[in-house]
Amino acid sequence: MTARRKIALVVYSLGMGGAEKVVSDLSFQFAKQHDVTLILFDGSQRYYPYAGELIDIQCPSKEGFLPKVFNFLDRASQLRRIFNVRHFDTIISVMEHASFPAILASRQTIAANHCNPERNFTRFDWLFARWLYPRAKKVIAVSREGMRIFQQHLGLQNIDCLYNPVNLYRIRELAKERPAVSVNGAYIVAAGRLSPEKNFPSLLEAYAHSQASQAFKLLILGEGSERASLEQHIKRLGLAERVLMPGFMRNPYPYIAKARCLVLSSLHEGFPVILIEALGLGRPVISTDCETGPREIIRDGENGLLVPTNDPQALAIALDRVCLDADLHQQFQQHAALSVEYLDIEKVAEQWLAL
Repeated sequence: MTARRKIALVVYSLGMGGAEKVVSDLSFQFAKQHDVTLILFDGSQRYYPYAGELIDIQCPSKEGFLPKVFNFLDRASQLRRIFNVRHFDTIISVMEHASFPAILASRQTIAANHCNPERNFTRFDWLFARWLYPRAKKVIAVSREGMRIFQQHLGLQNIDCLYNPVNLYRIRELAKERPAVSVNGAYIVAAGRLSPEKNFPSLLEAYAHSQASQAFKLLILGEGSERASLEQHIKRLGLAERVLMPGFMRNPYPYIAKARCLVLSSLHEGFPVILIEALGLGRPVISTDCETGPREIIRDGENGLLVPTNDPQALAIALDRVCLDADLHQQFQQHAALSVEYLDIEKVAEQWLAL
């Protein structure tokens, strides 16, 4: 019998995002046997459910150098006070905005980074990382390449890699639900925040020049700042009748499960959960070969295809191969679910608790 632990999960919010989704899933998995406390800096954003107790310390982001400094110190002070009162056995912080104050509050913090730091870290992030990451109990990268980047820049000795998990049983059950919006006909699916790094314009260009666009619609699930410009791009390409953008879906799995394939066109990623989820639902995947993440999930030519980033022509060819070659599609489909079983939440949660 596993001894019951008191576990703290520290994250900025439960807003839209892969890291927030991982925190949500870990809270439910840990809560099966342990006491879970979720600590947020901004509790007003809750797109994902959670298990356990929630503490909102109400320290959302501030603009300006001095307000940011005082906010950082306030976060660290409040976390230290909570840690001293609660006496957690395990403290896990997720993403640098949560990790930096959490490490300052307690050297028992296990700090998880969910991005490619060479793409996402600012000069100040690197300064804080150089100061604080060596003080953490452990620094966790979500990809082997991400871990290499941190070691190269910081020479960390307390670093390890744990891949992002997915609750495969839960998403398979959710996939059986009736979708909120019906889609007529066969389609390709993409999902993610409508923001520049997801590079949806490249996907639209590839889709417009593919033969697959004649047989399959394109369904883009997500919301964000790029919606208006993407809608204009769709019109310019003459795809208004072929591309659907119904917005953010709390349950995207019925759409993914019925798609011909899932495509990810990002310029950079950490370790994209959406690829794992699609494979777990038996869907072939196509992804850009970002510096970190996809190449450690996709076995190119076995469960999906990798293409160069920001290359619409290569992406169009991949769409045609996966969507129109029935034998290749069947091969990818057969290997998809088994290829991500090692990333199931039950297996990865135990690795977290073993740190």
